[in-house]
Amino acid sequence: MWENIIWGGLALGTPPTGGHAEDHLGDNRSAAFETASAQARDAFRQPGMLDRSFGVAPGRRVVEQLLVELLVHGWDLATALGHDSNLEPDIARAALPVVREVYGELPAPPADPSPHRSPHPGTPPPSIR
Repeated sequence: MWENIIWGGLALGTPPTGGHAEDHLGDNRSAAFETASAQARDAFRQPGMLDRSFGVAPGRRVVEQLLVELLVHGWDLATALGHDSNLEPDIARAALPVVREVYGELPAPPADPSPHRSPHPGTPPPSIR
């Protein structure tokens, strides 16, 4: 939710003045997420958005960052809650070069991760997240 607000606002030139700890969801979480998503989508559809400059980053990086955030945190939440964490393969494949460009090569998870140990170093195991 916050990612839609912050990156969509940045794309519009109006980043939020409030913080991520504020209640942006209200009573209807689904509707709040849909509204924030639609606003970010509309902001990203502005003519020339992908080529505009946001400091040292091009507009495409703003869009890519939101995509990566939603993919990573969506996977993380699904995994933590025991839900299906499969990503749409085409979207995941499109995001991987961006992740590598921004973050570099990440260590590979263990070949046979224990269900009681996180596959990513420094991340708590699912049982204590």
